[in-house]
Amino acid sequence: MPEYIARVLLEINGKNIDDFKSVEVEEVELSKEVNLMNKTGNVSVTPRHKINVDYAVPKDSEEFDFTKVKDGTLTIDCENGKRIQYAGVSILKIGATSYDGEKEATRKISFMATGKV
Repeated sequence: MPEYIARVLLEINGKNIDDFKSVEVEEVELSKEVNLMNKTGNVSVTPRHKINVDYAVPKDSEEFDFTKVKDGTLTIDCENGKRIQYAGVSILKIGATSYDGEKEATRKISFMATGKV
């Protein structure tokens, strides 16, 4: 049975931002292949957590300034009660704004986290 996300919340400097329409958690690389003389081995790498969200740009209030996001906490609450938290969240990329032509504008935001709880 697929999991459904109930809420995505970014906590930064005492402020909560939850105007997110969707979230995508990228795969995490744990090791890399290394070519050895007579075989192939592997080496561990530092896990890097990347999260992409679609931010719903508010119509009647000021848009959040994502350029100031440093060392935040991103929480993903699932409908089954499971909670995933990412610590040390910083901004990687602010994408272009998309308009659906009817009522909503969204912007793709990419984050990096130093840890996952």
